[in-house]
Amino acid sequence: MPPAGRRRPGRSTVVAAGAVALGLAGVLGLLHAYLTRPLWYDEIWRAHFVSEPLASFWSELTVANTPSALGWLGITRLAGEAFGWHSWSLRLPGFVALPLLGAAIVVLTRRFAGTTSAVFAAGWLCLNTTFLDLATQLKPYTVEALAAVCIVVVWTSDPREPPDEVPAAGAARGPDRGRLVRRTAAGVLALVAVPGIFVVLPLVAVDVWRGPARRWRLVECLPALALSTVHTVGFVAHQSSQRNGDYWDRQFLAGRGPWAALRFVADQVRATVTGSPPGIDRFDPSLVHGTVPAGPFGSAPAVLIAVAVVVAGGTGVVALARHRQGRTLLAALGGAELMMLGASAARYWPFGPTRTNLYVVPLLVVVVVVGAERVIRSLLSAVRGHLPRGGPQRAAGRSKGSPPTLTLPGSVAERSHSVFSPRVVTEGDGTLALSGTLVPTPPASPASPASPVSPASPPPSPPVGATPVPGLAVSRVGLARAAVALPLAAVVAITGCGVLLMQTSVSGSRPLWEHQDRLRGLDLMVDAAIVTRRVARPGDVVAVGGRLARPGWLYAMEASDDGPREPSDLQPGPAGDGRPRRSGAGGTADSAAGERSAGERSAGESPATETSAGEVSADGVSAGGGSAGGARVAIPAPRRAVLVGRSGADGVSVVDGHRPAGRAADARAAGSGGAGTPARIPRRDTVFFGGAAPALLRQLAQRPVPPGHLLVFVFDIERTGLAGQLAPLHRAGWCATEDWTFRLTGVLTRYDRCSAGTPPPRRVIVAYH
Repeated sequence: MPPAGRRRPGRSTVVAAGAVALGLAGVLGLLHAYLTRPLWYDEIWRAHFVSEPLASFWSELTVANTPSALGWLGITRLAGEAFGWHSWSLRLPGFVALPLLGAAIVVLTRRFAGTTSAVFAAGWLCLNTTFLDLATQLKPYTVEALAAVCIVVVWTSDPREPPDEVPAAGAARGPDRGRLVRRTAAGVLALVAVPGIFVVLPLVAVDVWRGPARRWRLVECLPALALSTVHTVGFVAHQSSQRNGDYWDRQFLAGRGPWAALRFVADQVRATVTGSPPGIDRFDPSLVHGTVPAGPFGSAPAVLIAVAVVVAGGTGVVALARHRQGRTLLAALGGAELMMLGASAARYWPFGPTRTNLYVVPLLVVVVVVGAERVIRSLLSAVRGHLPRGGPQRAAGRSKGSPPTLTLPGSVAERSHSVFSPRVVTEGDGTLALSGTLVPTPPASPASPASPVSPASPPPSPPVGATPVPGLAVSRVGLARAAVALPLAAVVAITGCGVLLMQTSVSGSRPLWEHQDRLRGLDLMVDAAIVTRRVARPGDVVAVGGRLARPGWLYAMEASDDGPREPSDLQPGPAGDGRPRRSGAGGTADSAAGERSAGERSAGESPATETSAGEVSADGVSAGGGSAGGARVAIPAPRRAVLVGRSGADGVSVVDGHRPAGRAADARAAGSGGAGTPARIPRRDTVFFGGAAPALLRQLAQRPVPPGHLLVFVFDIERTGLAGQLAPLHRAGWCATEDWTFRLTGVLTRYDRCSAGTPPPRRVIVAYH
């Protein structure tokens, strides 16, 4: 084990960190499907703020769901600009951060523990299924955890001062240039994490608190303090609109009485220590959470884990508090927890084991692992102290049955080499004496001074002052055996708890592997935007309903370079143009032959075949059974409506059931370059309704030019709440003619002009899965 407070990583540390990083990179390679799957709701709104044009970037941040760090936004935007606005490029920073986090945990843990403990700490967190689920999404939590660990590593890297060295009184000096650079680097790292100030401020307080050269320490910490404070007050606080909502009410201390506040803190602490690893998210229902393998033991394993974590954590606190750098780590962890609790009292930050607080989990893991290693080493040291050591009896070549060798004339020391217990001393007559008693041995015979004692010879008379205690001998031997067996049993129990903790941490690996293609919600927003771009004609207006749908729609319509989830779902229009189109992963795939054959089959089908694909309900709305794998549902179209990819009787191509009319439409179809690159609909031709926005009809009436057609997209989970705004459209002269349903995402409906008193026409429904 390295000395506590070790500052510079040795060769073994570098090798272990590199091996952990490579292993985690291999795990992410197995989960590569998470890198390319479509963005879901909790990712796509972040993609919108990352990709927002600089002209409107600052104003858009005021409606952000949760705040994002300036550094994380910059890194992610750089990835999008460099590799294109694809789901995989935006997730790339989180993927890269995971192996680096594992290596950083190894480096930090090795300053206070051995290599095995450091590797266990990295695997305990980075292989956790909940953490992997978050790391494979477009979310900043992995990057924030890496930044927090790096801040502590950089802050405690003082090569000129031993960890326990205290400057002599009156030894005033100027600011250290190396320490100033390291503190500034920690401040830059804080710009990558929203809670970076929660780590920096306690570290600054510790530096200023101790030592006689406080003013110089303050000067060294000023860059980090200024960077983190300006970032939090000027940038993060600008995005604090969600504190007015109710999503995090369960994790806020605000609004509770004294007893309710104490109970809240106790519940959150209990939830923190019972997690594996401690502090892992227990709040987000959309994540894969590990479970304690109970089996026939019920809740006993969970209780055992909690007790083991508490004991190891307490031991780790005591061990780290003895060293200067250990106290720095404890100050960063404890200060961050206290600041989060204070911020939750003002509704600025949730408290407890939530995804926003994952940045402290690596620090908690280090404390627990250091404490567990100290307990194990103490127990093993106690066992080694009770085991017999080498001496005259362990001479080379002596058989087990040979009699013991006599010692030199004199006295026998306290530690005996012939009895299991170190506190029991064997006398010449085979009896035992209490430890600490000097037993004189009789001189050897002149004839054979070094000859062994014959078994048949009578034992020598006991010396004066030595009292035989045969009853105490048995109890002493039993205590000696217990002194060895109990520590060994404790070591085995602690090792078993470690195995149980790791098993709990990775218990969700199977669902994490099997759910690589699961739809979380709003996954098909890019598909809906592509269909809208193909259907819309000049003069049309797109209306997007739902407060939660706005950022995702803007990203999918204005920035995304991804193609549809299943290219076969969205057939190109005009059909059979022979142009390559984007694949589901955002690349291009030359599928002209397949598209032409699909168009020919659609054109050659008889009306009877088309009608058999679905049934018409009593209200005239067509409905069809969905096919697996995102296949398109063929629905009988009303008169003058043609299915996707078909050609009209006059030979004019039809785009997704709509016949472009007029020269403007023909010019638009030609200028779009085919179905692969339909023109994006500008934001000025889009209105948003729902929430605090004005009603849809009011916004349409206020437009200077009435729309030719209306394309309305409604977010799936807000359809019921927005039904009241859609019902008056028919009375205002808008009739729904066609629907496109995107599972777990929403419904796109086309409205055409009609007379207010006429019954609504039949509607064509196309479903995407």
